[in-house]
Amino acid sequence: MAGRDDTAPGAEVALYGDELERGALVGPWVVEARVHPGVTAWLYRASHASTHLPAAVKVLREQYNHTPEVLRRFKQEADTLQALRHPHIVEVLEYGELRDGRPWLAMEWLPGESVDRWLAQRGPFSTEEALTVMEELGAALHHAHVRGVLHRDLKAQNVMVIPRAEGFTVKLVDFGIARVQVPEGLSGLTSAGAVLGTPVAMAPEQIRGQAVDARTDLYALGVLLYQLLTGRLPFEGASAVEVEEQHLHAPPPRLGERVQAPPALEAAVRRCLAKRPEERWPDVPSFLAALRAVLAPATAWPWAAGIHVDVRFSDAHEEPSDEDLDARDAALDAARAALESSGWVFALEGGNALLAWRALPEDAAARVPSMQEARALAEEVLTRAQAASGRVTEVRVYLHAAPSELAPDAQGRPKLAGGELLRLERWATGGRAGTVT
Repeated sequence: MAGRDDTAPGAEVALYGDELERGALVGPWVVEARVHPGVTAWLYRASHASTHLPAAVKVLREQYNHTPEVLRRFKQEADTLQALRHPHIVEVLEYGELRDGRPWLAMEWLPGESVDRWLAQRGPFSTEEALTVMEELGAALHHAHVRGVLHRDLKAQNVMVIPRAEGFTVKLVDFGIARVQVPEGLSGLTSAGAVLGTPVAMAPEQIRGQAVDARTDLYALGVLLYQLLTGRLPFEGASAVEVEEQHLHAPPPRLGERVQAPPALEAAVRRCLAKRPEERWPDVPSFLAALRAVLAPATAWPWAAGIHVDVRFSDAHEEPSDEDLDARDAALDAARAALESSGWVFALEGGNALLAWRALPEDAAARVPSMQEARALAEEVLTRAQAASGRVTEVRVYLHAAPSELAPDAQGRPKLAGGELLRLERWATGGRAGTVT
């Protein structure tokens, strides 16, 4: 199929070769530009033909269209991302196939840069910035781990930094080689076989093709933390083989050789980079707790209440139609209106969820009636969202109170800057549709 290319007046170009041209249709998405030529798939910036919503569209290369293993991994990435709904994991919008059978995957467009590009442009992260990355990325990894998913290719290129009015947030992308198993606790997250991953961050057992588990991702998390703080990888070489040999046999370099670091921080990173899995942190929460103790000493934060609204389609629901998506948006709009009218402030908003918060009294006794009011509001939010969405969605509402870090925004108003309420994986999970948890 051919079409006219606006960049070359009067010239006819093929829109649907291995490399799609601007204007090509991928399902309802219109290609605007090529972003990255991956090894097995092209990544494009696109926009929805009707809503003009931007998206990152991944399309398999022609040469791999009949390669079973590549096709399996591509579909697995789509299925995995749909199952891993989390504020710090890229959201999948939909997926399908081109006329020639090539699969494609549309994901939310992330208006930022990968961590490696940020490092190249502005140098190492401060310890405060590094802790933010570890907190948010660690929450995403733990969310995946408890659901039986290992990332196996965690690296600076696969972590996106999205600027905000104040600071930034991060999202984990590229689950193309993730390992998915039925969760049976962290010990069940093991596999052995082919070597998959990137040498710059691969744990020794991964290089050897041995069994991997959550501690394999923790090794890569340690590599990333070292890179954030120093601007360099812990192991570098002229070839992939040389880098792999260092991961296998060389002791991890000391942070103190390149930056000033307290001994406890040095120990936390070195434990991540231990050669033997049993010598590393047992899980992500243990590592984050140790890191927090070093970089974020306990403070007397004020209390705040948070209401998290999650609107999703049931597992049994077939591919959502435009009407279904409109119903989901209507549910979120109804929840947002109820929270706004009650004076709650929004901390996070996504395609299928939002988080709002409100400060609570310092006195413990005075917090009790405030939380009763918050629960009544959460019930109202649930009722309004369900009424607006009809039967095609499942609405879950979570209520939680905890000490929270508040900081002024650009206009001097308080914003939620840290603390328990932003760690949704600790309190806004599970529950039943149609209830306040």
